[in-house]
Formats: sequence, C-alpha cells, structure tokens
Amino acid sequence: MAAYNASDVADLLRQIGAHDQLLADAYVYGTVSELQSESRKIASLHKSGLLRPDDELGDYRVTAELKRMLNRLMRKQSSYRQLSDMGKVIDTLDDMVKDYRLSVQSNQHDDAEYYLDQLDDLLYEAKDNLNVSLENMHHAISSQFGFVSTLSAKVRENERALQYAQKLLTELQQIDPESCYEWADWACPSDFARKVSGFVYWFNQTLPRLRFIIDNMRLSLFRLRRDEKQASLLRNMARYLHQHPEFEISDSLFEDEQLPETLKFAPAMQLKSYVDTRNSELEAPLIALVQAMRKPTTTDSVIEREESDLELEAVQEFVIDHDFFEEQTERLFEQVIKHGEAISAVQYWKMALKSWINEAQLIEPKEWVELVFSSYCKLTNDQQDALDIKPQGTLVSGTTDNYSYSDVKILLR
Repeated sequence: MAAYNASDVADLLRQIGAHDQLLADAYVYGTVSELQSESRKIASLHKSGLLRPDDELGDYRVTAELKRMLNRLMRKQSSYRQLSDMGKVIDTLDDMVKDYRLSVQSNQHDDAEYYLDQLDDLLYEAKDNLNVSLENMHHAISSQFGFVSTLSAKVRENERALQYAQKLLTELQQIDPESCYEWADWACPSDFARKVSGFVYWFNQTLPRLRFIIDNMRLSLFRLRRDEKQASLLRNMARYLHQHPEFEISDSLFEDEQLPETLKFAPAMQLKSYVDTRNSELEAPLIALVQAMRKPTTTDSVIEREESDLELEAVQEFVIDHDFFEEQTERLFEQVIKHGEAISAVQYWKMALKSWINEAQLIEPKEWVELVFSSYCKLTNDQQDALDIKPQGTLVSGTTDNYSYSDVKILLR
C-alpha cells in the first residue's frame, strides 16, 4: 500500500548525498546563490523540493520540511516547542478507532488495514514529537542553553522553557490514559490491542519524565540567576574602577617627588599567585612555614564552671476527673443505640434519679435537659447522622415560631 516506489525514495536520498555541501551551506548560512554554485545543481534541488527561492533574486533557501528535519536532528532549541495538543490527538485517534472497528466488523479488510496504518502513523508521530521535545529540553538543560552566549539570554530561554514544560504538564495531567482501553473493549485483533496498550504505557511513563525535567529546569534557573547576579556585580565593580583611576597604580609612579628614595630605586616586585619551588632562597622559610602548620594548635584552657545542686521533687500523679453527668448523657445515647427505642431526657432522669442520689449526685431536670441538648451538639457528624433529637415543648404566647421546650427526645434516625 506504499504511495511511492523504493527507487524514487532512493533517487531522492542519492540526490541529497550528492549535493550535501550545497545543502549544508544553505542550512548553516541561510541562503545560497547561483554565483556560488552551479545553477544546474540548484535547479535540480529546487525541482526536487529541497530548495526554494528567496526574496532576493538568485538566492535559494532550504525548504521548510528539510529544515524542520535538520532542526530536529541537530537539536535546535526551537524544536522542543512542538505545540502538540494531546487532547486533539486523542480525539483524532478516537475517530480512527471507530472507523477501524466498523471496517473490521463489516469485513472491509482493505479499509481496516488503511485505518490501522493511519492509526499507527499518528501514534508514532504523537509519541515521537513529544519524545523529541523532552529530549531537546533535557539537552538544553545539560548544555546550560549553550545555543545563546549571554547569561541574560540563558535566563530568558530557561524561563521560557520552564513555562512551556509546566503548561505541557498541566495539559497532559488533564488526560486520563486509562480511558483509552475502551477502544479495545470488543473482539479486536491482537495487533490493534497491542498498539493501544503500548500507547497507554508510554503515556504513563512520560509524565514522571516530564516532572523530572521540570525539577532540573528549576535548579538550572536558580544557578543561572545566581551567576547573572555575580556577573552584574563584577561589571559594576569594573565600571567603578574604570571611572576612578585613582585606584590604579600609575606607570609614572617612580617619578613622583613624594615617593621615598628607597622605593624609587627598588626593583620591581613580581607578584605571583604561587610559590616558585625552584628558588633555593625560599627553601628555608618554606620549610619553616610547613613545619609551623604541622604543629598542633594550642588549645584554650578549660574554664571551670560553677556547680549547683538541683533538687527534684517526687513525681505527682494527676487524677483526671470525669464529669459524672456527662457520662450519664453518654449512657443515655448508648441506651438509645442498644435498644433502638426513643428515650426522652426527663424519662431517663426519673429512672436514674434514685441511683444518682445513692451516689450523692443530684441535678435539676431543667439543667439535665440542657446538658443532654448540649452534649448532642458536641457529637461528631457521623454520630449525629446516627442519632436524632426532637425537642418537646409549647408555643410561647404572642409569638409564631418561639417554643418553650421542657424535654428533648433522643432517637435513632
């Protein structure tokens, strides 16, 4: 089902190889002219679709298709911005899957093979574009954005790449790759199922890789900003020294009348950042310096600190007191849950009053009802979902919605 013969492709590749230097010059320098090369070669490359005329008469440029391929192979920085919308890719894949399924179910084998080839090409192109984008982003970080020279340009490129990568991660995170398995929820051929599962596996492996690249971009941006700040400080210091020549040693200093005679005739001092070990005169002081550095350093005398006695008292046990009537409200709730019957606060108070008196505990009915109501309000949401409270009372005269409650009833929902 190929659209071209193998011989046509071989002829095109041979033409590229035969005119490699001419195409390389057009790619690197932007244009080639008929004056620089033979016009017959340029006409042949133009006819093959490898060169195109430029605005200037007689100049030719590399076509967009060939330049895009070379940019990807040469890892040009602009190639990581693939601008691939994975959502649209998924929609297109969904349409192709539907066409493929209908063709298979209708026994249209030629159409099914065509749609399967189209599906395979689109899957490969989507994965290849995103993989190339990630590889070039990683290459840009590893090379410290070496395609630009100044630190400010590196910072801008890093910020732009980080913004693109974060936006790409946000878009990819909005896609659920597991939903692609729905494409194979029918008696589909094994080749088709393998393509779908391979795409889902690749997508799940891509997100961690992209997060790793984003983390490295953030570290790279931090280092570049730090280097840019240091470079700015050095430029400012150099500018200040250039504007203040008094900090520089004049070449005619030996002619200054205020300079002492001993310094006027003194030989020039040679400043070095290292020690000349071949100079025998420096051997003795150098050995003394090394021996002094090897000697143990004198430690400071230990200062005696004042001592004082610390008295420890016996550990006291704290007894946590539980409120008696709060425990009784808990027992009231337990009785409702255990028996599954509604119990009013006043009814429970009457039944438990005798046992409370024996324990020297007493509470008025009004305070008991208020305590039961407040204890119910302090229950958790799950507990309140299990229990319900029904106040019992009468309408206050002269009002419409105000009630005087004399009792509350606890029951299961």
